[in-house]
Amino acid sequence: MSFKFNTKQNVYTIGKAKVGGQPGELPTFLIGSIFWLGQKMVSDANKGIFDAKEAEKIINTMQTQSDITGVQFGFDVVGTTEEAFGKYIDFVAKHSDAPIMLDAMSPKTRMAAADMAKKMGLSDRCLYNSVYKGVTDVELAKLKESGIKMSIVLADDPKDTTLEGKMKVIEEALALANKAGITKPLIDTAIPAFAPDMGTAVRTIPIMKEKYGHPVGLGSGNVVTTMGWVKANIAKEFRKGCNTATNAIMQTAGANWLMIGPAEQAEWVFPAVAVTDVYIASAAGDLGTRPLEETHPIYKAFM
Repeated sequence: MSFKFNTKQNVYTIGKAKVGGQPGELPTFLIGSIFWLGQKMVSDANKGIFDAKEAEKIINTMQTQSDITGVQFGFDVVGTTEEAFGKYIDFVAKHSDAPIMLDAMSPKTRMAAADMAKKMGLSDRCLYNSVYKGVTDVELAKLKESGIKMSIVLADDPKDTTLEGKMKVIEEALALANKAGITKPLIDTAIPAFAPDMGTAVRTIPIMKEKYGHPVGLGSGNVVTTMGWVKANIAKEFRKGCNTATNAIMQTAGANWLMIGPAEQAEWVFPAVAVTDVYIASAAGDLGTRPLEETHPIYKAFM
């Protein structure tokens, strides 16, 4: 890892959170999923019926862990229908002031969510998931209309998963994001399910940071869950170590943000991420880099 990049590293504000910068300036921004398909507290994903007490508990735990560690966070709100999205966004917005990522498989549902965010006055604390090669002009226009300025921008070309392929496709994806009015892109190096070529997405992190200066990260929560050999040989209660190692690898490669999977993992993910951030900040300190916030994990650990 390079503990200091030659290119200016942008810091973007989303709601009350900041993401980006040189290693050691800001803690890793974590995005935890809530209302994801299959989550036990969701009894009807189409109608958006869920256990409000359990949802509030998850939200409060994320906030508590952030207060303890100094790690900043947002919620990946996953909706399968417009009806469900409306309820989910409203609930999270009323119970937390953290950033909200609008996440849906269907472009139609994503566009509807962006429109809802605008009507609710939440555009400045929402980020979009995502802009990618192949996104339609209709969706780009809707996104621009919503006033949302931050989006995940995917470096993903299924036909070419090499470093060169990722570097080529991100040019197109960033141009599309610009067309949609996105001024705060979060580059996603698009790590695949656990496979021999997964390391390419990790190697791409510092290269894209050096070239563009935008915050870079990926969905680390998708990796360990697809490790067949881990599921076959390691008891469920011990798999957390694999997740922790995965997050730390991404952080030390230069990742500014991570999608960590289910938000209910906060109690063990946040401390591990914070410890890694402390090491990074300590190492970067030798190069003259100082944390931008007094709440950085290194101050929590030593003051």
